[in-house]
Amino acid sequence: MDLDTYYNLIEEMGNYPGYGVHSGVEEVAKKLNQPYDSTRAIRSQYLQRKSIKNHYKVKDKAGLYYKEWQKGKSIAEIALDVDFPPVLLANFLMLKMRFSKKKTKEIMKNTNLVKKNKRLKDELDEILGRDELYTLRSHDKQSAEGNRREDRIAEWLDKKDIKYFTENDLRAKTIEGKTPDFLLVPKPIDWHGDKYNWIESKASFGDEYIHRKNHGKQVSKYVELYGQGILVYWYGYLDVLKSRGYTIIDRREMGME
Repeated sequence: MDLDTYYNLIEEMGNYPGYGVHSGVEEVAKKLNQPYDSTRAIRSQYLQRKSIKNHYKVKDKAGLYYKEWQKGKSIAEIALDVDFPPVLLANFLMLKMRFSKKKTKEIMKNTNLVKKNKRLKDELDEILGRDELYTLRSHDKQSAEGNRREDRIAEWLDKKDIKYFTENDLRAKTIEGKTPDFLLVPKPIDWHGDKYNWIESKASFGDEYIHRKNHGKQVSKYVELYGQGILVYWYGYLDVLKSRGYTIIDRREMGME
């Protein structure tokens, strides 16, 4: 994807407030003629970054928002007004209600622990039920999605009769250092005339921010340890991304839909 299209996508996302991962995705994808799954991944990453940017600003005003809640405004309504994830806002408000951090965390896992405030429990049940970013359930879902993508690559390698160690295999054998999702041993894979020793899968869209993190924390280390490899961004990537010692592709370039 080129940068102009990416920035147009981000701009269009602003027309769909709230923290629903799927909100406006179909409309934006159709308008800009982009795949739905890539557009959804970009929205998810856009929302997470926006919440990080606004975190301390909202936290500093939590007392004010708590007063609004006491006057009858719901957590969901306040969150929409301040453009912040309802679940994270609820954490701030519960601290103002004199819940400890430990108790707040426990309640977010089990709202039945709220015994004397039916309104709070009902509102928590509502926002937790539709949150797709900041609950244990949503984190488990994201982790499972990443595992399914790795399973698809494993099947792809198996069909080509390519031998490999997975990241879990390497950890079980106490291999030191960084471990890619797939280490191709005893021999590399031949991909369009070049040979690659490892594959790393990311169930995300490869924008500049994500790629900087992946390169610095993981992928550059794989190059040092194992040589040339392949980095797969499952939902596509920006065509301006730079790589040294590895090739960037998406799943469609591997023949997967």
